[in-house]
Amino acid sequence: MRLVQTCTRCNDLPVRGRFAACAALLVLGVTACGGGRTTARPDTSFDQASSRVVHPSTARGGTLRLAVTDAPVSLDPGDVGLTYEADLARLYARSLVTYAAAPGAAGLRLVPDLAEGLGRPGDGGRTWTYRLRRGITYEDGTPVRARDVKYAVARSGYTAQLTHGPRGLRDALTGTYWGPYLDPDLDHFTGVTTPDDRTVVFHLKRADFDFDHLAASPQTAPVPRVKDTRLAYEKHPLSTGPYRFARHDVGTGFTLVRNPRWRDDPNRAALPDRIEVTERVAAADIDARLRAGTLDADLAGAGVQPATRDAILAAPALRARADDPPTGLVRYAALSTGVAPLDDVHCRRAVQYAVDRTAIQRAYGGPTAGTPATNVLPPTATGYRPFDRYPRDLARARAELRACGRPGGFTTGIAVRGDRPDDVAAARAVRQALADAGIGTQVTTLSAFQWGSTAGSPAYVHRHGLGVLIGDWAADRPTGPAFLRPLTGPAAKTNNANPMELRDPRVDRLLAEGARTPDPRRRADLSAEADRAVMETGAFVPLLAERTVLYRPDTLAGAYVHPAYGMYDYAALGRRTPASP
Repeated sequence: MRLVQTCTRCNDLPVRGRFAACAALLVLGVTACGGGRTTARPDTSFDQASSRVVHPSTARGGTLRLAVTDAPVSLDPGDVGLTYEADLARLYARSLVTYAAAPGAAGLRLVPDLAEGLGRPGDGGRTWTYRLRRGITYEDGTPVRARDVKYAVARSGYTAQLTHGPRGLRDALTGTYWGPYLDPDLDHFTGVTTPDDRTVVFHLKRADFDFDHLAASPQTAPVPRVKDTRLAYEKHPLSTGPYRFARHDVGTGFTLVRNPRWRDDPNRAALPDRIEVTERVAAADIDARLRAGTLDADLAGAGVQPATRDAILAAPALRARADDPPTGLVRYAALSTGVAPLDDVHCRRAVQYAVDRTAIQRAYGGPTAGTPATNVLPPTATGYRPFDRYPRDLARARAELRACGRPGGFTTGIAVRGDRPDDVAAARAVRQALADAGIGTQVTTLSAFQWGSTAGSPAYVHRHGLGVLIGDWAADRPTGPAFLRPLTGPAAKTNNANPMELRDPRVDRLLAEGARTPDPRRRADLSAEADRAVMETGAFVPLLAERTVLYRPDTLAGAYVHPAYGMYDYAALGRRTPASP
């Protein structure tokens, strides 16, 4: 569930962990339902928590200490916009379904949470029905009702106040609604109905057999209407999980303590008695506290700083406590089909064959920063099937140039955000690689604050001849369609998520067929076909599948990287007393 990118990876927010070391390591890809293969690392003392639980424990007690460099955008389950916020929210907010509490491919399996079972499809996948568990209450003892789930979806997707979360649910549901703050009559919200106190029915515009992934959003965690304080609700969301808020000083930190009304569930270990979170701590200070064992985890899961990373990976004892999971983000170069001569598929394929992904990996920091990418989909998405349509081959690049009527090459512009040094270094690596094939480029650095109205504006891109756009993308759900649809959907006038301006009927057909397909393996096959179809257009140049180096001190119990979040599972962590040396 890569939320920040509705985004956890939006253009106006910093991306997570770009730090890497120079050690040669193999990829560990985790997926489900026909996804990528898992490759063991040659050094089994490194990255253990990406594939197994380190220091498993059932011992309860103690205080888990977390810190973050900034402050959460919101702790309101209906307004969660960052990946780590979604991971954290499971401690106090139960969604209808969730991802299994397990590392590796098993963690991408959907399991019931607030609901008794997964969604029951009807009308060919256009309705989804969930039956709530009996006996679930809020922290104050009030029973959870189906109408609370409906109200939660209404406030999170249909108000002008809560804007940070993804809009997948709203986009999927039928009907037009102004939201409960403007129209308090919930009967006007026809996208969700509640036939009784335990039944929630979602009504979709079109069939979508991946809908359970949407139901796993924190936006389906119930909110009682009488307790909704709008933007102030994040100060104390009413808990349905194992912890409740004892203190929340927005911008400073908060404390979670046990919720006595919570009943044990298989999705949350709930080991600590207290969880203390300190906000606005300098990144170097977080690293120092982790190494000293006075902090248990970096809440943002952003990875350690370069100097810390190098020191950790150079020391065997520290390296054994480091992990390097895939984050679900793909760094790419989009080739604008609206900028000549890249409107010709053969010119685009010339660029594909010329790109040197090994040089780009070095630009981003080396093997622990990520794996050279040859797919549109990341290895954490359902439907990921590794293939390499365009291995570097300068002879084939020149043949494609001849095929597009440019035997002497051509010149185009490369756009990159100026506030991202690694992206700028990658743009220079792309420029050098294309020059080897006779393609000239000029790198233009653009303001982060204006990116959506410059590189995100097809008109601006055309006017300035920016044929190559360096960007990155991660989906808010670990599925192929969730990753592919925004990239290949209608191009917007600004903040364009489809910088290729790709309009490919085959891709659209495959994604639509996948949504109508009940069998998950067949859906994964169709996502893989759509991935290949996008690569056939030559318009998307995958550069790097991102990874990030995390460090877990010896004080941490039950630690593993959850593949749906790309960071430690906060609902599984506990404290331990390290053995004496």
